[in-house]
Amino acid sequence: MTPFQWRGQRLIADFAPTEAALLHQVVGEVRQVLDAQEPDTAMAVGSAVDPVAARLLPDGHRSDADLAQDYRSLTESGLRTEKLADAELLLDTLRPAGGRVELDQSQAEAWLRTLNDVRLAIGVRLDVQEADDPLVRAEESGDPRWSAYSWLTAVQGLLVEVLAGPRARGT
Repeated sequence: MTPFQWRGQRLIADFAPTEAALLHQVVGEVRQVLDAQEPDTAMAVGSAVDPVAARLLPDGHRSDADLAQDYRSLTESGLRTEKLADAELLLDTLRPAGGRVELDQSQAEAWLRTLNDVRLAIGVRLDVQEADDPLVRAEESGDPRWSAYSWLTAVQGLLVEVLAGPRARGT
């Protein structure tokens, strides 16, 4: 991948075919999790819930189950819709075969939110801890998800850096 950089009003990056395929796979997996459960009822207390869904759609109130359920009934559907729209945008702007990606500011922000969701999902599946070094864990375990997690962290970091840079602040 070539790092994101501004060209005019657009952020430009190039992705290798393997990188694009990885992004399509992991974003697709997050979409499946978000699509797999019925809003409002799936996250109800006592229901069997995918831990990734629980992480992507956390309780608004942990100390009061009734209040958490009320909050969820008001917000979950909209949050799911937003997350799915962001994921769809990423998939629409990145060809499965890789190549150039051109994003405006709002599209880049949607990419950032989706990359965060994907990292959260992988992190839950791997039980990532704060002290973990993903590259060391990848080598020790042989699990390729650790390498994917590390790469996604780098992509997210590059995108944050360019969005927070002087151009994003209007200077």
